[in-house]
Amino acid sequence: MGQAQVHIPENMIHLGLGQPGIDLLPLDLIQKASATLTAQKDASFLAYGAARGNPGIRQSLAWFLTGHTPVGVDLSRLMVTNGNSQALDLICTLFSTPGDKVLVEAPTYFLALNIFADHGLTPVPLPMDEQGLIPAALEEAIKTNCPAFLYTIPFFHNPSSVTLSLERQEDLATISADHDLKLVSDEVYEFLYFDAPPPPSLGRYHDQCPVMALGSFSKILAPGLRLGWVHANAGILKKLSGAGLLRSGGGVNPLASAVVDQLIRQGDLAPHIKGLRQTFEQRCNALCRELKRVLPRTARFKTPLGGYFVWIQFPDTVDCRRLRPMAQARGVDFYPGCFFSPRGQFSSRMRLSFALYDETTLVQGAGRLGRAIQEVYPGLY
Repeated sequence: MGQAQVHIPENMIHLGLGQPGIDLLPLDLIQKASATLTAQKDASFLAYGAARGNPGIRQSLAWFLTGHTPVGVDLSRLMVTNGNSQALDLICTLFSTPGDKVLVEAPTYFLALNIFADHGLTPVPLPMDEQGLIPAALEEAIKTNCPAFLYTIPFFHNPSSVTLSLERQEDLATISADHDLKLVSDEVYEFLYFDAPPPPSLGRYHDQCPVMALGSFSKILAPGLRLGWVHANAGILKKLSGAGLLRSGGGVNPLASAVVDQLIRQGDLAPHIKGLRQTFEQRCNALCRELKRVLPRTARFKTPLGGYFVWIQFPDTVDCRRLRPMAQARGVDFYPGCFFSPRGQFSSRMRLSFALYDETTLVQGAGRLGRAIQEVYPGLY
């Protein structure tokens, strides 16, 4: 099976990949919305779009987001992007210079680290606990590093699955305001909760502090749309939308924007997300049940409450990078924890994803992983 971000060898179960399976991509909804859109006589969506995104998609997106926050979301505070990765790259371009430091959680999304490296930025890792980023550590790091911004993943964190508590959200907003620290909140998993929804988007603090809340349709609709958004205050959006990239090329992806606008207006997005939540919860539970059966008792993990990922901690004697080739030889792959640290930490941890495969395949993959661990580290059993 070939995927956009990595090639998966035949007969390999790649439990590391954090993307929805092909079976979850809503081709029928995209076809329905596209047919309605192209049946109209207005071809404006085929022209260069407005720098912040055409008003239609921003209006429907504002309506959708308002249904998930206690504070209404206005279209004037939204900007359409080519997904979170492009938004993060644009933020680095406009709000940092090579040599700057950026604050990140430890662990953090490993491909964000690649984007920071492209811009010559130095990530400074900050500790987390079961409630997310620790505010006292953030304040101390601000004093000693003069960072360009903080990059945080507050909901169903990648890779740890931790969700930032409401109290800590408020702390982050206050710290950001007090120090005029730009807060880049990567909220791609916000809507993928299994039971109770998480606290609302940090974007609701946009008038209080310089926060940029990044959202994406990659995880809740289809990554091939290459479509997301930024929720921020007027000053930040003015700078983002004035980027040379947008002045030259116009608003990003107006065709996909128009399709998603139509899909939202037809009332299809919310039911689709509800179905995803049910599917991911079933897959998560199937994987975690099997992991509890096949992993050594010294392995530690919590069954996630949403998102895509299971973060497993082994005893310090385990080196997951050393384990990986043995697992691959048994037909299963994962991402070792050191990928998620700019300093090579978390060598005894691994990230697994339950998003890509069905329950049967996840169970099979977990079994292969357990056998590989037992072969490399028999003393753990």
